[in-house]
Amino acid sequence: MTNPLIGVRVTTATLREVARMEAAAEIARQRARALGRPVLVSITTRVGLRDPLALFARGAGVTHNRFFWSTPAADVELTGLGAAWSFTPAPSGNRFAASAAAWRQLVSEAVIDVDPNLPVPGPLAVAGFRFDPDQPPSELWRDYPLGLLVVPRLLIVRHGDVTTLTVSGMVDERSSTLALGAAAARRLQALIGLPFRPQRLPTDVQVDVSLDPEEWKAIVADAITDLRAGRLEKVVLARAVRLRSSEPFDTAATLDMLRKHYPHTFVFAVARGGRTFLGASPERLVALRNGAVTASALAGSAPRGKTPEADHAFAEALLQSTKDRTEHAFVVQMICSALTEYCDQVCAPESPTVMQVRNVQHLFTPITAHIRPGYDIFDLVGRLHPTPAVGGKPGPAALAWIRERERLDRGWYAAPVGWVDARGDGEFAVALRSALIGRHEATLFAGCGIVAASEPERELTETRIKLRAMLEGLGASEEMIG
Repeated sequence: MTNPLIGVRVTTATLREVARMEAAAEIARQRARALGRPVLVSITTRVGLRDPLALFARGAGVTHNRFFWSTPAADVELTGLGAAWSFTPAPSGNRFAASAAAWRQLVSEAVIDVDPNLPVPGPLAVAGFRFDPDQPPSELWRDYPLGLLVVPRLLIVRHGDVTTLTVSGMVDERSSTLALGAAAARRLQALIGLPFRPQRLPTDVQVDVSLDPEEWKAIVADAITDLRAGRLEKVVLARAVRLRSSEPFDTAATLDMLRKHYPHTFVFAVARGGRTFLGASPERLVALRNGAVTASALAGSAPRGKTPEADHAFAEALLQSTKDRTEHAFVVQMICSALTEYCDQVCAPESPTVMQVRNVQHLFTPITAHIRPGYDIFDLVGRLHPTPAVGGKPGPAALAWIRERERLDRGWYAAPVGWVDARGDGEFAVALRSALIGRHEATLFAGCGIVAASEPERELTETRIKLRAMLEGLGASEEMIG
């Protein structure tokens, strides 16, 4: 039997899903007529798919709007394709409050059909923001605005051994885009069920260090001078490295490498307009689930050792480092203070531990709290960003210093990226260990916290270590950069 709405042969199970869509769309039409504006409709069903990254990879030929999120240690992955709804806040005003208001209104009016026994509460919005709203954007970041929320037309979520598909669309009193998502799901069904086989990484990558290492060290030295003069307590400086390749970069292959080699990070990708911003961030900005808040203080870094003994020695030196402990304490203090504004029961251990990822180890302090009624995850994101781990202290003075002296458009680098669901729960990472990738070029970012005790050469070495993950993921190596 062929359904005339989507033009493909369907099974009895598919007919049930189409009936659900048509019923939900009719409710939405009535609601849209009463409200005088379109209404979101989302239908979620359990499916037998296994790997959301396969959908991200094969969706490249379907849409420029793609999203991937993976927390391998938690056995959770999701991919979104297309844009059923999107929102960009105005340049003036509070971009986080505006995003929260737009999302609350959309969800409060939406028609959501989902089995309450599934671990996914229906639709979610992919969200990302610029690091500094006051810095004019460059052409590099033209597709990544001040702030962005997108509800994917198709959303695949794998939570352990349960995989769900959510189809979303906007419905007004006369028309519906819901069928477009359904049709896309049918067309992709045969492809996304296949095993994911990434392409090989490019073999002819060339490196262009956008700012000479000696010039960057001179900027660090200027920062240290101001720090020792008491004009700042801490400032975080970043640098960029550009890669070129005659072979196209395969972002899905990069993501596959990152999720395998960096399982304790947040692996993310936001693809827009032919470019992809992706990374493997070790730092959670904030997560909210059923009122419980989790944040992370991550500041102070050391390399990994080539032997277990050397690794342990580096970790112990990091724990004993006055410079790194001071830098870390700034971050813990700020996060706890910020959370107190919206939360109760804010708790943090007295001393940090060491978090180890494949290429670097950090001082780490987990922070927990419970959000008060009337607040949401966007309140937390807006209050926490930027932490001293990516900006500095005092915050406004450090941001002004970065804006004037860093000579880099950070765009979405070191900014919040994540997702929020229909219940208002969600998770945001700090977009570190990241790169903005086009077809034949990529820009990689890394930064360091500078305090009065910092040394320019050591900070340069730290950026090389932090760039290693993305270099490897794109077919380059640390030895290729200065």
